[in-house]
Amino acid sequence: MKRAAGMVAGVTCLVATACTGAGSPTAVPLQVVTPATSAAHSARPAAPRLTLVQARVEYSRLSVAFNAAVATVNQDARNGTTWTKFKADVLAAAAANRAWARKVRAVHWPVQVQPYVNAMLKTEVPAEIQCYNAMAAAGSLQGAAAAFGGDSFCRDSTATADKIRSILHLPPTIG
Repeated sequence: MKRAAGMVAGVTCLVATACTGAGSPTAVPLQVVTPATSAAHSARPAAPRLTLVQARVEYSRLSVAFNAAVATVNQDARNGTTWTKFKADVLAAAAANRAWARKVRAVHWPVQVQPYVNAMLKTEVPAEIQCYNAMAAAGSLQGAAAAFGGDSFCRDSTATADKIRSILHLPPTIG
């Protein structure tokens, strides 16, 4: 994570000799810590890219909560439920998708996977979240079904996710 650019510069007393009790340093060199020098000392090296095997495990691990939320919404749609429960489940799926995206964005994926992850995070994930929000705002089960069938954000395309899963030797996305 990057440090805030507006870091406050500070002055530190280096212990080459002692600082006197009156608050004035005695023959002590002062060092001005600027955002550039402070950032240089605190910058962490970039995490190495995952191997394909590590990426397979990590992608699967990160997807558990989101896949469970989607499975719940799909079960609601198949088996029927109350509007209140469906709306809560759809909003939970949207929240799980946002959390999943944050976690996926933080990973340094293998070079074969990273462009697909970037594309999915830029287009498909925001569309899915907008679809969930449209269904939740519909006001009824029938309205949610109409939103799902008619909203352009709900035109589910798993092509990029399936490409990632194929590269990682994972099964296709859940339906």
